[in-house]
Amino acid sequence: MAGRSASPPHLRRLRKAARRALSRALNGIALLVLPPLYGLYMRFVYATSRVRRNDFERLHDIVAERDGAVALLWHEEVFSVAYGYPYLGLRVHTLASRGNAGELITRVLERCGYVVFRGGSSRHSSRRRATVVREMIDHMRSGREVLYGITVDGSQGPPYRMKRGGVVIARECGRPVVLARTWYRHCLRLPTWDRTGIPLPFNEIAYFLAGPYDVPDEARTRDGMERFRQRLEDELVELTVRSYRELGHALPAKLVERGVSPPRATPPESAPAQTPPPRRASPSR
Repeated sequence: MAGRSASPPHLRRLRKAARRALSRALNGIALLVLPPLYGLYMRFVYATSRVRRNDFERLHDIVAERDGAVALLWHEEVFSVAYGYPYLGLRVHTLASRGNAGELITRVLERCGYVVFRGGSSRHSSRRRATVVREMIDHMRSGREVLYGITVDGSQGPPYRMKRGGVVIARECGRPVVLARTWYRHCLRLPTWDRTGIPLPFNEIAYFLAGPYDVPDEARTRDGMERFRQRLEDELVELTVRSYRELGHALPAKLVERGVSPPRATPPESAPAQTPPPRRASPSR
């Protein structure tokens, strides 16, 4: 039996145009609706949660004393960072990719008070801009107390592997690097490449900070940069492991695959061993 004939070209063009129009309409609705919904949800989460700042407040002093800093973090915690850093009184500058998803993220970030540069890493080369790092360097050099927050494994991974762009910005501007971590006792994990965490209400939200780290002169060479980048990556992983363990989470598979050992189960405390009663001697015959 003969197969069905292909659609006429004018019908295919019409369907393609209709899909594009629908996509633009849905994207426009998302840009209007999702940023305010995000703000309302996160306000409720923080209002009903215990926020444990630890020594994260040091970041204010570091930024003031060193005229800025570059904070490096993982992409998996990005959902809370947009709201959480301003909640702690920080005004952050950051990077978002181009394209529809990047536009939505930019709207959310700007609504929270961020300064956003467009053109971060993306799997689509048309959405990257080679000049964006130079723009961020010039902005930090010319501004006062600029704090960058950069997801160093974003925007497409692999997870827990640090790209060097943030370190390059710190090196060229003579600013320190800090390692930042936000995590939660209760969260949903999205089915994304990094399993982004969404904190739930009535929660415990904890902040962790390591540093500051001055970029050494040897990082101006390829090998020196790689050694320093690897050191920072290892220490950010250690901070991440600490956050998971303090908040009662098992380590994600990607961290274990990276070579981090899951915690050993500690045996429960037991009562002191009792000496068994002596065996009775068999009666002699």
